[in-house]
Amino acid sequence: MSGLYTMKDRIYEKLSTLPEPPDYSGKIPWIVQQQIAATNGIHFINTIGVLKEYPIPEIPVGPAGPDNLLLDIGCGWGRWLVAASNKKYIPVGIDLRLEFCETARSVVQDHAGNAYTVVADLQQLPFQENVFDVIWSFSVIQHTHYNRLISCLEQIERTLKSGGYCFLEFPNKNGLRNRFGPAKTPNNMDFDSWDVRYYSPAEYHSIFSTVFDNFQYYNHSALGIGILPGDLKYANGFRNKTMIGLSRMLSRLVEAIKPLKAISDSIYIKSIKHSRDNDSADQNMEFLKAHRMNPLNNLNTVSLLRCPRSGAALQLSDDKSELISLEAGLAYPVHNQIPILVSSEARTL
Repeated sequence: MSGLYTMKDRIYEKLSTLPEPPDYSGKIPWIVQQQIAATNGIHFINTIGVLKEYPIPEIPVGPAGPDNLLLDIGCGWGRWLVAASNKKYIPVGIDLRLEFCETARSVVQDHAGNAYTVVADLQQLPFQENVFDVIWSFSVIQHTHYNRLISCLEQIERTLKSGGYCFLEFPNKNGLRNRFGPAKTPNNMDFDSWDVRYYSPAEYHSIFSTVFDNFQYYNHSALGIGILPGDLKYANGFRNKTMIGLSRMLSRLVEAIKPLKAISDSIYIKSIKHSRDNDSADQNMEFLKAHRMNPLNNLNTVSLLRCPRSGAALQLSDDKSELISLEAGLAYPVHNQIPILVSSEARTL
């Protein structure tokens, strides 16, 4: 089992959590309450045990066409997978934590939907070419080193269908608040650091132009990063509520006066895949056939997947405990129907 992580390492590590109170009876599982507080932004830190409902936002992408697939990079506890399912997409989420991949599937099912999840690294998306109609990510890719960002964009372009697009959220170095706060410090150059990196719209344009032939950006939030329209409903404390309220007021002003988007603290970037390659629909047809028969089987995704190290095809072992690439001579573990397709997890056959 050379290269396999232990329970102490990144893939299997658990978030630091508080023990569940003996009298807790909330609708949201206690562990999910804590995952929400850990990932939804600082204005959710004091909401553990207080949330009465899941804070599900509206995803700002168009409605799905028939059998459209959406990939969420860094799916976390599953809020965007639920939002995509609400718009009739077939959502697929990746995250580097197995814990999140497990939670996300159950959260979507709690909302009468279904989503597929895969443990994967954003710089080695383990999917075949031409799979997704939309690729989405929110407050995730901002944590990556420049080289990992470029690799991720290359993988996004490869796995999008022709005419598909990515819609990704990033912080703006020139944001009204960022420029006088965290963006004053140069970006961390440690490849393995997950600190937030800040670039200007012009720098993002240059970065995206290495992969895509088009680039558009839009306001997401002003006077704060990652603040969503519905967050005021869930935040605790006068300071948090005040900051969210001010952010939403300024965001509405920015949306009314388009040039002001240059000072938005958080922006959406959209790029379309314009290549005219012939999409290979075989893997999607196989997936859709399996999806219609039993959408709860997370291993329906096997036909969409490939070895992240070599790009070779994968097949499920007879006992469904591994995904095997005979061409690459590698096998990846499957846990609770969730493929763990991180190159360091592979064992040599």
